[in-house]
Amino acid sequence: MPIFLAILVFGIVVLVHEWGHFIAARRAGILVEEFAIGMGPKLLGIQRGETLYTIRALPIGGFCKPYGDEADALTGPTEVDESLRDRAFNSKTIPQRMSVMFGGSFMNFVLAFVLFSFLASIAGFNTTTVRDVTPNTPAEQSGLIAGDRIVSINGTRMFLFSDLQFEIFTSQGTPIDVGFVRDGVRHYTTMQAERVGETYLIGIAPVFRIGIFSQPQEGFYRASVGEILHFGAMSIWHYIRTITVLIVRLVTGQLSFALLAGPIGIVNMIAGNYNATVAAAQAAEVSLAVTVLSITLTMMNFGAIISANLGVMNLLPLPALDGGRIVFLTLEAIRRKPLSVEKEGMVHLAGFVLLMILMVVIAYQDIVNLFS
Repeated sequence: MPIFLAILVFGIVVLVHEWGHFIAARRAGILVEEFAIGMGPKLLGIQRGETLYTIRALPIGGFCKPYGDEADALTGPTEVDESLRDRAFNSKTIPQRMSVMFGGSFMNFVLAFVLFSFLASIAGFNTTTVRDVTPNTPAEQSGLIAGDRIVSINGTRMFLFSDLQFEIFTSQGTPIDVGFVRDGVRHYTTMQAERVGETYLIGIAPVFRIGIFSQPQEGFYRASVGEILHFGAMSIWHYIRTITVLIVRLVTGQLSFALLAGPIGIVNMIAGNYNATVAAAQAAEVSLAVTVLSITLTMMNFGAIISANLGVMNLLPLPALDGGRIVFLTLEAIRRKPLSVEKEGMVHLAGFVLLMILMVVIAYQDIVNLFS
């Protein structure tokens, strides 16, 4: 069951991503030759109008093949028929082509926003305001008290409690500068997180907001619609920023590549959360309907995280990714003439090969972590 759920989550996220490309291409008047979910050999194909919709053997991605995209390293060049030249990808304006490249990530961000906001409206969320401070911890020793609202760490603004967790974890126990607001006045302090197991903590419990559809709970305030939507939007920004920071720190050697997780690692995490959810439901002796709802919400959370991550990763300015294609389109706009299709295709092909090598390395690391 966990593997099936993982494939379902990945499939939906990829479907939304490719649908974003598809819709943007259609709006630009581009003929879409194939819309594929999965990679590798074709298992099933249905022709609908001008587009072939396919399901392929390997559930690790997908693609949308616009007609006349001569520099596409994944689907290969297309010989353009003169009668269809005005519907070819490369015949369109630079903004139109950019919209097609950006469309996939945009839809991933929309999906993540909807899921994060929905989950917050059901389950609530933690804020950056301190509810309790654990005695004899870095937070207490640094002077934090209940009611303080943490607004920055090392000069970076904090919007969500997950922002705090990320900064504290990546500090790896080095001193951090914490900005907080108390009675409307901003203060600053320095503390050093303590390592507890595999993570780092400073010793605070956050104020929790219950969702707008949650049952009332004594001592907890209900979040407003505005706060729910803000949480959804800031969750997208959280993943944009954290992925960027992680890549910089990985490249500069500040963090280990062992922290990365690929499809195998994500499936393992989904399986772990699925088993934990089922075990908790059985221990609480809840109904089957409640168990199914809990599993559904857990999978939706993973879907939101994966969708946000996929949206960000595809916009990285690397060859073979949507972001790399956007870089080439930007250069074309600056030069005011097209770049060499052959050279661009070779760059994207080389980038695709390197990405596949990286995927193999990450898969190996996932397997090592799985059995360690």
